[in-house]
Amino acid sequence: MAFEISPKGNLKEAEALALSLGEAISSGETEEAAELCKKLSQLSVEVSVSIKSHVYPQDSIRLMVGVQDALSEDYIPVILVVSSGMTIAELKDKISQDFGFHPTLQRWVIGKRLAQDKDTLYSHGIRKSGDQAFLFILSANAAHLTRQQHNQDQEQQRLAGIVESMQSIQLHPRGVGAGDKMAPLPVPPKNVAAPKPAPKPQLGWSCTMCTFLNKPTRPGCEMCGAERPEDYEVPDIYQPDQEEVLRIQQERLALLQYEQAQQLEREQNYMYLLATEDQNLIPNTTETECPICYSSLEPGEGVVLRECLHTFCRECLKGTVINSQDAEVSCADTDCESKLLDREIKELLTEEEHQRFLELRLNIAESRSEHSFHCQTPNCRGWCIYEDDVNEFHCDLCNETNCLLCRAIHKDMNCKDYQDDLRIRAENDEAAQQTKQVLENMLQNGEAMKCPRCDIIVQKKDGCDWICCLMCKTEICWVTKQARWGPNGTGDTSGGCRCRVNNKPCHPNCQNCH
Repeated sequence: MAFEISPKGNLKEAEALALSLGEAISSGETEEAAELCKKLSQLSVEVSVSIKSHVYPQDSIRLMVGVQDALSEDYIPVILVVSSGMTIAELKDKISQDFGFHPTLQRWVIGKRLAQDKDTLYSHGIRKSGDQAFLFILSANAAHLTRQQHNQDQEQQRLAGIVESMQSIQLHPRGVGAGDKMAPLPVPPKNVAAPKPAPKPQLGWSCTMCTFLNKPTRPGCEMCGAERPEDYEVPDIYQPDQEEVLRIQQERLALLQYEQAQQLEREQNYMYLLATEDQNLIPNTTETECPICYSSLEPGEGVVLRECLHTFCRECLKGTVINSQDAEVSCADTDCESKLLDREIKELLTEEEHQRFLELRLNIAESRSEHSFHCQTPNCRGWCIYEDDVNEFHCDLCNETNCLLCRAIHKDMNCKDYQDDLRIRAENDEAAQQTKQVLENMLQNGEAMKCPRCDIIVQKKDGCDWICCLMCKTEICWVTKQARWGPNGTGDTSGGCRCRVNNKPCHPNCQNCH
């Protein structure tokens, strides 16, 4: 039983009563203890009552502690050897000495309660090995702990250790008159542990997140995993201990093993790539499920696409190719933009199906090309993509020559004769009438024009605004739909479009290219 009395009132009498009360309670004298309590209360002094530590069970307990700081999501398990009579304040000091966390940074939670410094582990139900507690580590900024305060507290701990070690020293008188009899030297008690020397200052770096003092060679904090400060350098005088040497060797060995494993994996992937290069379809090597029909695929039953590594069954991939309306077949995964390779498509389809797919590709390419022209021979599949300086298309399939300007085949006739003949035949020939209608539509839509000199229909397929009539070789300005020069020919600005005369363009849409 221990008591603390505030310095007011009759302290001498209060001390005597408190001492007697402790003895009465310890010996079980109920009536005497009640009488002493009554007298002590009449003095109106502040007292505190606590139980002696030797009363608690002295067996060591292995306490399971989960440690977490403000930045980590998971806790770190730590095992502490404690006794049930230990107070929370003593527990904080133990953590500070063993792990370097200042007591002000520690918050202990036991049984869903925040433990106070004066509480004992026994009062929170910690009585056997395996009991659990939770320790939350505050940051130094949150706890308002400065480095100066931290250093002062460490210095006080060192001084306390020195004072504790000096308490066992007994001084004796010496010199003349010191006494006739010398008291015998005290016999040191047996089995008493020698006082611990004051801890030596440790070399290392303090974690900026949790303030834990790490060994100089550690690349990251041992407690919270934070990075070592970039400007920290390991002192030249520092000699790592055996544990550190072993850790460094293990880290180097682990790094070497990791690099070797990476190299081995690269070589295996390269060999696998070489082995699959000769295969048009890559089979799956693991059991999986087709994301389209949800059928289970044993190893070798599915197809792994080369571009995106998505796996499907052959039937679903084949259906994707056959039903595709694009020249390039996309991956069946709706979120994937990869395309199937030609070698994969060819392997999935039969010869007949592949031929139909190629024809579909050609039709799609023709319909989407801006400058495509289909051969005018009935039932001929020939077509071309023309350039601006090309006016004829010789079809290799039917061996006919198409006029790109007239959009027709007029063998043994020039464009003027054909167009004149077309006007005559259009009265009785339905096909000629359709061709004439196409040319007239082109004139109305601005896709063609009549030559200002010979009156045949000419067309600008692409390029600049300068064109030349194939029949009379007249230079024509496309935007103004008239001759480029005057009646005297090239260079005559008395007529024509008069482009750039007095630095003025011939038309607002003039591209200044003629």
